[in-house]
Amino acid sequence: METSKLTFELQEIPDGKSERDVSLSEGDLELDDEITLKEGNVHVNFFRTNHFIEVDFTVDVDTELICDRSLKPFVRHLNGSYHVLFEPDNVEDTESEKGAVRQIPPEDLVLDIEKEVRDTIMLEIPVRKIHPDYLDSEGNPEDFETKHYGPEPDEDEMIDPRWAELKKLKNT
Repeated sequence: METSKLTFELQEIPDGKSERDVSLSEGDLELDDEITLKEGNVHVNFFRTNHFIEVDFTVDVDTELICDRSLKPFVRHLNGSYHVLFEPDNVEDTESEKGAVRQIPPEDLVLDIEKEVRDTIMLEIPVRKIHPDYLDSEGNPEDFETKHYGPEPDEDEMIDPRWAELKKLKNT
């Protein structure tokens, strides 16, 4: 059985503070059909006591996204952090935007934070994925250029006939 790079054996986590750096490459983490992890780093801080294991991690990754406007792929740098408290006692799993509380199942001898890392990356992806070619110098999306195909309509065709009738009434 292949274990994830983000799975840590409990006996290898020392008491007190410790930290690990995990390098991720393409294929290490399944994100989404339109989002691909290119490479990145996860810095994990552990704090272990007899009663709990606290895990803080920071994600610093490059992802390949598909532009919503042009469908061109582009690389976007993302970073985020999350906090998870693992307890051996019977606790109800809770989750918020900044952290979670999880139970360490008694039969498990590992901590797996792959789901939390994946979710942290996914939450950092912008709602509108715009290729850098379509952003101005301040990072705001540029306006669309509208193109009209075919002959240019003359002014009489552009005016709604109902407005034309109202203009006639106004002039009389």
